[in-house]
Amino acid sequence: MMIKKKSLIVTLISSLVISSVLVLTLIAYLMYIEMKGKEFKSTYRDYLSKVNAKIYSKHIEILKLSANIETSGALKGKPVLEGIVKNTGNKDITNLIIKVNFLDKEGAHIYEVPLSAREPSLGSSMLSQVAIPYLPSAAKTFIKGGDTLPFKKVMPNCPSEILIELKKGSWYAKGSRVRPGKLAAEVVSLDF
Repeated sequence: MMIKKKSLIVTLISSLVISSVLVLTLIAYLMYIEMKGKEFKSTYRDYLSKVNAKIYSKHIEILKLSANIETSGALKGKPVLEGIVKNTGNKDITNLIIKVNFLDKEGAHIYEVPLSAREPSLGSSMLSQVAIPYLPSAAKTFIKGGDTLPFKKVMPNCPSEILIELKKGSWYAKGSRVRPGKLAAEVVSLDF
């Protein structure tokens, strides 16, 4: 009789362990599926933004694009990139990321600066807004169809070759007499 009680206890304990392992495996699998679903949504949004950028970029113009050393204010002595983004299309843009490439005389890539329309322009009179993550809000339109948005951005980690040329004069995209290279801008990501 003693053997039967021991085997019954062993059987109960082993079936409890097996069932708990199965339940924990099921819970972990469901968490994994949910995590992958969020990852797929994020990847899909990124690809959609890139496709939007390729299709709608013909309606985005980058005007007066230039790089220089700031001569006054809080940014005095810092290399800055400035210009104007113009939306010539009829759709309102909620998010825009532009990549500005510094090219040498032969067109080789030297340095790139990503710009986001969500970042407030330095020197802009607009006050930055604080996002409160737990309050729902509609996506804010940054550039309406037919409008422009000026930008000014400090260039972090600017290479010394570009700094030397910027101290001599400005590095313009077009129409400059002193032009050691050129600037090329492209729309990388865009959301409506």
